[in-house]
Amino acid sequence: MSERRNLIDEILGDAFRRGEFDNLPGTGKRLAIEDDLDTYVPPEMRMAHRMLKESNMTPDWIAEGKAIEDAQAKLLRKLQADARLIQGQRFDARRSDTPEQTRAQVEARWRGVQARFRADVANINRRILNY
Repeated sequence: MSERRNLIDEILGDAFRRGEFDNLPGTGKRLAIEDDLDTYVPPEMRMAHRMLKESNMTPDWIAEGKAIEDAQAKLLRKLQADARLIQGQRFDARRSDTPEQTRAQVEARWRGVQARFRADVANINRRILNY
């Protein structure tokens, strides 16, 4: 069951990243949620929920969750771009007049990329723990 759920999540995530949900009817519009759904909201929270809804505001925890997801995606894109750059530099190092020295410089840059990536992941993990 868990493997199936993971596969479904992966398929939906891939479709989302490809933009297959971008042109659905009602995209960008508020969901038509009936007031009878307030029965699922604790009575002491109903007024706050209604005020947020009427003000077109997002609860902080939802905004933070979105910000964390955006930070993760940005970090992944950065790592992929850096890896492509390093791969090209490794290739170029073989053709260099001083291949061993150039390769050592490229590897030092790669270690720097890895260190920055680890630090950025640690920052995102802290945000997740506080989320």
